[in-house]
Amino acid sequence: MTIPTTAYAVAVFLVLVLPGTVYGVVRAAVSGTRPHDRDWSPRILQAILVSVLLDTVYVMLLGKVAVSWVSEGTGTLRAQPRLAALAILCLGLIVPALLAYIRHGEPRWRQVTVMGRFPVKVPTRGTTNSPVPTAWDQVASRLEGRWVRIRLSDGRWVGGWFATKSFVSTYPESRDIFIEDQHHIAPDGTIGEQVPATAGLWVSLKDGDIVEWLYP
Repeated sequence: MTIPTTAYAVAVFLVLVLPGTVYGVVRAAVSGTRPHDRDWSPRILQAILVSVLLDTVYVMLLGKVAVSWVSEGTGTLRAQPRLAALAILCLGLIVPALLAYIRHGEPRWRQVTVMGRFPVKVPTRGTTNSPVPTAWDQVASRLEGRWVRIRLSDGRWVGGWFATKSFVSTYPESRDIFIEDQHHIAPDGTIGEQVPATAGLWVSLKDGDIVEWLYP
């Protein structure tokens, strides 16, 4: 994606891209990724559509003030930099983030005290889904200090000791695993002796391969 450099390009980005991009990022964070999130084209289209919708609402609410901010461009920024920064922060970041959170998350409210005397309810984090794309991404890299054995799609077993020097790849990369200490695996899955002079085992996992972690 080309980085905007001119004042006009920056203005177009702030108006047509930023609100929708923020909305999409927060939506994915609170409700999980969706199939179209894996491709840039649908994400850009969604960002533009959401931005146009929000910009339309802004124009309806602010009227000529919003139009003058955009038309004057750098003039507004130079004349009232703080006001311009506040507008970008509120309209481009806070409003779309809050809308995405309310629409796709599970808003939960708790009461806090401001300045020791004013009770105010603020939203706390709640989600309807995990943003982690797969179960593999959620747990595979956390299972250190275990035996691991892999039944390949052709029926063979491989595996060994999975510890701090071992590694698994996660989304968006294809699944693979490095086992730091390779052991012989019998046809029935029994873990045997260490492979002589082992320096590790790398396996590119395919559909049909089964990975099992076992307690010591």
